[in-house]
Amino acid sequence: MRKVMSIEARQIMHAWITGRAKTIGNTSTDGESVWLHGNKIIEIRGDDVWGTLAGWNTPTTKERLNGITGGRFRTIQFQPCFYGEPINDTDWIKIGPLTECREHYLENRW
Repeated sequence: MRKVMSIEARQIMHAWITGRAKTIGNTSTDGESVWLHGNKIIEIRGDDVWGTLAGWNTPTTKERLNGITGGRFRTIQFQPCFYGEPINDTDWIKIGPLTECREHYLENRW
């Protein structure tokens, strides 16, 4: 079942993908990285996008990561996973090329 992306995530995604700074509620971006509650959860490294749960395996953190980048962070039997593979909730995970995140943005803008 596909979950609906929050308005906050959509607005932050737009600012991030277009390289602009924006803060909405507890989420902010400088156009290169995204923070949730002051924890960096998304960053661009070269041509790739990386993400982390930043130690917070919460529905909000996963919603921001998945909504903004198109990644597939989820929890299976209390274990954080990325595309079904177990991960440590503090590790940085390569989500994919920035071009794929831009495609995700184009598919999900309103």
